[in-house]
Amino acid sequence: ERAERAIVAAIRRRRPDDALIAEEGSSARGSTGVSWYVDPLDGTINYLYGIPHWSVSICCADTNGALAGVVFDPLRDELWSAVRGGGAYLGDRRLAVSDKRDLASALLATGFGYVATQRATQGRIIAKVLGEVRDVRRFGSAALDLSWIAGARFDGYFESVEKPWDWMAGALLVREAGGRVTELAPADPAFPRIIASGPGIHDELVALLARATKGL
Repeated sequence: ERAERAIVAAIRRRRPDDALIAEEGSSARGSTGVSWYVDPLDGTINYLYGIPHWSVSICCADTNGALAGVVFDPLRDELWSAVRGGGAYLGDRRLAVSDKRDLASALLATGFGYVATQRATQGRIIAKVLGEVRDVRRFGSAALDLSWIAGARFDGYFESVEKPWDWMAGALLVREAGGRVTELAPADPAFPRIIASGPGIHDELVALLARATKGL
């Protein structure tokens, strides 16, 4: 909560009339048409257990969607950033997504929900996906997973992640790095809501996940 308060205070000093929504409960209505989405700690369980994989995610959006976003990985000292129409960067290095064209050789990332029944369903989805790709990783920070798609450390990503502060900055990074992001509204909260990848495997990945969720 202290990290969130510090971030929110910095935004309010510079942009006092913007709307703001943060994971730990901070919120403010705005009058400018610009909204800020703040997650001061994406990967909370990793942080609590001393697993060195968590991040800070901040996204600024207007009526057309994400306008600018940053994801900071303090343990690796990596700052991922993107501006709509301006590209995506890791530090000062411009990013490009994976050029993978064969889903069978793609390394994917995903995440599981907090509710046990949802995880059981997600486990069945993973079981159907594993035989169709190189492998699947589950690291526990949606914002970093998406950043790593932008940086071609992963080839594809899917997750039932719902809250905008978890994925908006990362999704902008992917798009500005030349990737594609599909946003779904599944009837089952355990099903993938965000699918991201390089363009060469995207349609195939979306189709695979549609097959994997069918009948569950």
